[in-house]
Amino acid sequence: MKILILCWRDIKNPSAGGSEVYFHELAKRWVNAGNKVTMICGGWSGCKKKEIIDGINIIRIGNATTLYFLAPLAYFNLKDKPNVIIDVENGLPFFSPLFTRTKKILHIHHIHKDIWFKELSLFKGLIGWFIETKIMSLVYKNTKVITLSDSSKAEIAKMNFAKNIEIVKPGITFYKNYKIFKRNIRPAVLFLNRIKKYKGIEIFLEAINKLNMQKIDFETWVAGSGDELENARLYAKKKNLRNVKFFGRISEDKKIEFMQKSWLFVNPSYIEGWGIVNIEANYFGLPVIGSRVGGIKDSVIEGKTGLLFEYKNSTELADKIKNLIKNNKLRAEMQRNAKKWAQKFDWNEKAQEYLKILNKLKENK
Repeated sequence: MKILILCWRDIKNPSAGGSEVYFHELAKRWVNAGNKVTMICGGWSGCKKKEIIDGINIIRIGNATTLYFLAPLAYFNLKDKPNVIIDVENGLPFFSPLFTRTKKILHIHHIHKDIWFKELSLFKGLIGWFIETKIMSLVYKNTKVITLSDSSKAEIAKMNFAKNIEIVKPGITFYKNYKIFKRNIRPAVLFLNRIKKYKGIEIFLEAINKLNMQKIDFETWVAGSGDELENARLYAKKKNLRNVKFFGRISEDKKIEFMQKSWLFVNPSYIEGWGIVNIEANYFGLPVIGSRVGGIKDSVIEGKTGLLFEYKNSTELADKIKNLIKNNKLRAEMQRNAKKWAQKFDWNEKAQEYLKILNKLKENK
């Protein structure tokens, strides 16, 4: 089968995140199973226009904005047309039904809702919101949709346009032969994510500040990059958060080290389709404290693999961090549960689930 993925970024993009990991991990397994996979995505300054990574033929065009206008031209220039197209909506879809009748899936990680207004100006936010909530429903009416979680499925269903919606949850890498590290002697709380407004970094630091005022002894590690990193550093300096260390974007090896050394992981994001990083943390025995939103409440089993708090409620977040730091018995129980939960998310199985849907779509007349 020949599969075309239309997406805004590929795995090498400097701004790549969970969405890019998801499709790269699936696509390379589809290639290994004998399929041909091409990805049309946006480029960045100095990038290669064409590249083959893990057998995936990657074509980079334009940038984050012009990509959507150039994608139809890139599609028409393909010498070997696909059997199926995965049109990935990361806020904006590619509107592939307007330029090809090839069988397709609209993949939506999550509906962005008012994230548009958290990350963009009012004018740009209104445009994005209108396209996602109004125009997309018309163009993709009766198109098959795949998403990541029950929460995302429920949000998409409310829009009343999808023919049918299926869920293929992400997997994680089951690491082998990695360097072993012991838990930090001093309690360590880890935030590892993109540093964006909607990822909740401000709420997280507010909670840390409240714990510091209670004289709780612990370390805080913030890993990741993004346009809110400087503001986060300024806040930490203003509040004299001496127990907060910023590491910027870190390597995979460093991520593995931090997840082994930490005591717990915090994901205070406003919205997530699922939250791969939550399951990665679980894999290394880290309980997750996450906001009770979107896919986070699906990837965290409350009371078993972690705890949930109301988004923006930094006081509740602080209380739950304190609880897990102080309650050794509960934390140990959650560590065991977290490891068991993580074993359910094998990329090989998820790739087969998605490929089965693609094959069925291809065979339908």
